[in-house]
Amino acid sequence: MAAFMKTIDPVLKQYLKVHKLPEVYEALLSGLAIMCPEDPHQFIVDKLRYIKEKGLGRLEWDMFIEEHMRPKRRIITESSLDYIFNFDESSQPTPEMYEKAYSYYNNKLKQICYNAWMQYHLKKLRKRAEQERKVELAILHHRHRIYRLLINTWISWVKFRKGRQAMAFNKIQHVYSVAIGRVIFDAWYNVTLDAKRTREYFERLERGENMDDDDMFGYGSGEARDDISNLPLKVAVKVFSYVDISDLARCAQVCRSWKVITQSSLLWNKLDLTQVRHRVTDKVATRLLGKCRPYLIHLNLRACDSITSSTFYAIRECRNLQDLNLSECPAINDDTLKMVAEGCKILLYLNVSHNDITDASLRVISKSCGNLQYLSLAFCRKFTDKGMSYLSHGKCAKRLVYLDLSGCLQITPEGFRSLGEGCSFLQSIVLNEMYTLDDFCIQALSEGCKQLKYISVLGSSNLSDEAFKALAGEKKLQKLKIESNQKITDATFKLIGKNCPELHQLYMVDCQNITDASLKSLAACKNLTIINFADCVRITDVGVRHIVDSACGSKIQELNLTNCIRVGDIALVNIHKRCHRLAYLNVNFCEHISEAGIELLGQTHSLTSLDISGCNCGDQGLSSLGNNVRLKEVSLSECVNITDLGLQKFAQQCVEIERLDLSHCQLLTDGAIKNLAFCCRMLTSLNLAGCKLLTDMSVQYLSGVCHYLQALDISGSLHITDKGLKYLRKGCKKLRILTALYSRHITKHAAHKMMKHVAVVLYSDEETPAYYNY
Repeated sequence: MAAFMKTIDPVLKQYLKVHKLPEVYEALLSGLAIMCPEDPHQFIVDKLRYIKEKGLGRLEWDMFIEEHMRPKRRIITESSLDYIFNFDESSQPTPEMYEKAYSYYNNKLKQICYNAWMQYHLKKLRKRAEQERKVELAILHHRHRIYRLLINTWISWVKFRKGRQAMAFNKIQHVYSVAIGRVIFDAWYNVTLDAKRTREYFERLERGENMDDDDMFGYGSGEARDDISNLPLKVAVKVFSYVDISDLARCAQVCRSWKVITQSSLLWNKLDLTQVRHRVTDKVATRLLGKCRPYLIHLNLRACDSITSSTFYAIRECRNLQDLNLSECPAINDDTLKMVAEGCKILLYLNVSHNDITDASLRVISKSCGNLQYLSLAFCRKFTDKGMSYLSHGKCAKRLVYLDLSGCLQITPEGFRSLGEGCSFLQSIVLNEMYTLDDFCIQALSEGCKQLKYISVLGSSNLSDEAFKALAGEKKLQKLKIESNQKITDATFKLIGKNCPELHQLYMVDCQNITDASLKSLAACKNLTIINFADCVRITDVGVRHIVDSACGSKIQELNLTNCIRVGDIALVNIHKRCHRLAYLNVNFCEHISEAGIELLGQTHSLTSLDISGCNCGDQGLSSLGNNVRLKEVSLSECVNITDLGLQKFAQQCVEIERLDLSHCQLLTDGAIKNLAFCCRMLTSLNLAGCKLLTDMSVQYLSGVCHYLQALDISGSLHITDKGLKYLRKGCKKLRILTALYSRHITKHAAHKMMKHVAVVLYSDEETPAYYNY
């Protein structure tokens, strides 16, 4: 129809347009499409008749559709009508429009094809990736399966090897157990034989049978063997390092191998002639110094009164000398010290105390000893403030860290001011026994010495709180020692507790004005480990509780409360609860401490040294004290209630005790010493002074078993005779100090004979004791 409408007359086309033929056509088609009449022809005729009657004014596209069936949108679009009736010729597509439509259609087809191809390609890639993933999973599964097989095989092999190793270990363990059992059995057998011989020895002693002193326990001389020569050289040298110089010279004469060992340079880098000081002459000293000159580092000539300038010429040649002690040498003067200082230029430690040196010596030291760090001028009273000025402006001024000026009463505040200005890095200073020392001296020193960590002013009674206020202001103080000062008060310790958090050692003895407030102030010093408040009689249990309950309570290692008469059992309770590292405790002559408090000390297992002299300790307390098997040193002096029973129980538990003081325990008899000697064979020091019931039998017990005994005090023993000294000579070969004062039954001849075997003997048979030094 559209093609037909193109060829009709324009007048007719106009007629159709005016009479709304397209609208009529649209209304009829819409009615036919929606209503679907049974007779379409009759439907058209009826509707045309209706239009003719009603006119074209009310013509609508849906007028022939019933109300309930009318659609919301037109069925036939205007563009379709225009195309059919071709009213608008300009709306007909041109060739260009056809070309563009074709191009659009062609591109659309290409896009559809490209999208389809892309989907196909992506699907193919996904399929390939999925296939690769499955292959990787298969390879991983295969690999894990191979690993599982290998691990199972390895586990089986390990189990097999462990089984073999367990079998081998069991066999070795069996062999080892058998070997250890043999060693234990042999040791037990030897101990049993020794105990049997000891018991038989004591039984024969009690029966009064004669015994050969040369064969105390049936030990024969046996076959001579030199085990030391068979040791490695390093071990043998270590053994000989514990031998003094005189014995070392004797050892060099034993055999060739010993001579080779004694000539080792390690034994001669330190030379201590103090123990043989009365026999050291210029000849001996120069020969020894010439021998060890290249490697001599430490030299001690304290109190060697027989040497002269020849020895100092030899010392001058020891260029590697670093530590030199010339204390109490009469030959020391300005000339000899100048000789030594100019030769030994790398000295680090120098002790010239108790000598008559002047300012000239200090001038030489300041010029020559540029590396000097430690210097002792104690009780050298001939130098002046000028000497201090030399020292503070010398080469060693910036290196000096330790200085001992004890007893140097001639130094004035000007000297201390010079010292503080020049030796600004001084860390330790000792000013003991200086009763002329006053606050101005300490203040002048503290103005320049800002690094002071250790100060000792024992016996300096003129210092007051002002001096210690200046010292405490530096805040670096670590050690402080004060003794016999009645001017210092709690105010000093308030400042120390506030300003000196690093303080860890405090020695405060015989300061009567110190109260519990001082200990409360010191609670702020969290690092205190060593505390000594001996003879501070105003301290009570409350003060002790303040210090042990503080942050430093668990760190305290040494505590001395000697003669603190107001301290009692409550203090020991607090010490037992808090001081878990306490190794040394001294509470002698604290009258309020009873056996209940001493029982707590037996449960303080960190204690290794204890002094309860003069306390109310009896057998029960001593037995409880034995529960602490770690005790090495115990002092029970003047514990008058101790008897043989208490000491027996104590000795049976503390078998490792090394130092024991039983002086003035007057109820002890030979039976107590028998048990003590049999159980405590490691004793090195024993004090039996004032034990009036002991006899020669006690000495014989000790000499037969305690072979490590080095110091013994039997003063005031009324029943010990020369026979007891004879036993000591035979049995106690290591005895070095013997005290036998007021022993009326020991003769002077026996005492002189004892001096040949013991280095120091204190003996008297009268009221006035005499001192003998071998």
